[in-house]
Amino acid sequence: MGMKKVLAALLSLTLVIGAAGCGQAQTGASGTEAPASTAAASKAGTAEEEVGSEAAQSSDGELITVKILGINGKATGDGGQTMTMKDWYTDGKSQRWQKVVDDLAARGVQLELELIEQDQYTTTIQTMVASGEFSNYDFVNVSGLDEKTLISLMRQGQIQRLDDAIEQYSAGELKEFMETEAGQYWRNHMKYEDGNLYWFKPISTYTYEGGPGNSALAASIRQDWLDAIGAEIPQTTEELFDVLTQFQEQDVNQSGSVDEVMWLNYSNFNTDVAQWFGLGADVTFVNLQDNNTVTSPWYQENVKDYIAYMNRLYKAGLLRMNDSQTSSYMMENRVAFISDWATQTWQEPTVVVPEGAEYPWYVPFRAEAAEGQTPLWRGGNQYMMGSSYFVVPAESQNIEGVIKMLDYFCSDEGVEVTEWGIEGVNYMKDEEGNMTQDIDSTFENVDAAVGCAFWANNLIPRFELGRDLAQAMSRTTNFGIDHGVANNPTGKADFCAEVMENQGDRTPHDKGDLAFPTLEEISATSDLTTDLTTYSQELLSKLITGERSMDDWDTYIQDLKDLGLDEIIAAEQARADRAMGTE
Repeated sequence: MGMKKVLAALLSLTLVIGAAGCGQAQTGASGTEAPASTAAASKAGTAEEEVGSEAAQSSDGELITVKILGINGKATGDGGQTMTMKDWYTDGKSQRWQKVVDDLAARGVQLELELIEQDQYTTTIQTMVASGEFSNYDFVNVSGLDEKTLISLMRQGQIQRLDDAIEQYSAGELKEFMETEAGQYWRNHMKYEDGNLYWFKPISTYTYEGGPGNSALAASIRQDWLDAIGAEIPQTTEELFDVLTQFQEQDVNQSGSVDEVMWLNYSNFNTDVAQWFGLGADVTFVNLQDNNTVTSPWYQENVKDYIAYMNRLYKAGLLRMNDSQTSSYMMENRVAFISDWATQTWQEPTVVVPEGAEYPWYVPFRAEAAEGQTPLWRGGNQYMMGSSYFVVPAESQNIEGVIKMLDYFCSDEGVEVTEWGIEGVNYMKDEEGNMTQDIDSTFENVDAAVGCAFWANNLIPRFELGRDLAQAMSRTTNFGIDHGVANNPTGKADFCAEVMENQGDRTPHDKGDLAFPTLEEISATSDLTTDLTTYSQELLSKLITGERSMDDWDTYIQDLKDLGLDEIIAAEQARADRAMGTE
């Protein structure tokens, strides 16, 4: 496949699934169509019913129809053409979708979908809940509703309690999953304070060499540029400063300009550089190195040293804000340093290098930053929760079909088709059993182009179960070799192997693993979080750029306290304790 196609395909996948490895709910680029009208929904439903009825002819008994309200995921392909989820399962003749239909029919279930455009989904679901139209469906993506609204719906009896239904209707897979350690973790992070389950969330679970694994994020630097200046991967922040300076002085990208830079969103603490200083990744976080105590980077020992280092980079012209110009800077071969998933291979194909230059290759690393502080790395738990919520409205008479559907999607067969597709159509296996997905941004192979739109939490909660990180690490190495990486093609895999051996150095990359909040916790923090986050981001940015002085530090900390920092820490500590069974 040509580089242009690979680039566009990977960008397309990014648009559709967001950070697919952390199982997030976002679907990326939004469409501009109006919410699906009754006619449009009828057309989509008719197309699906026709496919389902063909499958039903070969199965015994009447199929249970599960009506799903979800998001119309969208992908952009090579040349700017688009394909939505509606296109994919109606006109796309997707073999993957057909297999899902056939497999579900064999279990006595067929799906009827109504899909709303991403940019209109929040408004639409809120309106449907207010009007009662929400009750016309059997399974609903309620990602546009906040947790307080979910509690209100539960207390009003508008959504069903799920434990009894799982016990009664599960054919085995969902019930058995919930009895595993991962399933118990999943349930414990979703259940309400009364101990019951009212909603589903996505979950990803990881393994490494037969044991627990964690998805890792990392700071990564251009190996090909290090080779060009004859330097090794930096071991300290001072060495990093030096090589970044040399990149500019030696014009490693051959642009004729001083434009080789670090590219980070430094308004947050999730830069990976902050983690080298021992800092958490968000304005509040669970400190795994301190008995799971919730605290804030603003309270941590090395926060001033981190800000001073970033300010030094900024003043030297080595640091730029990751903003709307990200894609063009990457394409123009200006970015020396990024923060991303450690095994990613979607950034490199976006870089256009001069003819004859080595293949661009970002290698993750950790650097010593503060005396006595082990550099931390960001990562998810072995069991990682997504942020989307899915419910069964109280008036649905088809909860049996919903549970049977979820049985399928958490089964080995369902996980394979949703995560990978069909062998020979969506993915290939090498002699060692490693799987490689086909990517085709021309949309000629619609499954290879946008198959991921199905499971990216648009319609169902993602069950990414038992993802073998060793395979992902092997694939990144093979990717580097296949693309002609001259030096250190194993760099991504080596970093991941190293941090897997140093689990004690991990800090959570998000708050997805806190227990579901109580109404009291929501009430105590809901009016505080937005203002606190906004102030924290503006303050951090201005301290790094020098627009604010470190001399007023005590004033800033008092401002953070006045905005509710300590109250939020207390509420999140209670949630962390419940999640970990230490309350």
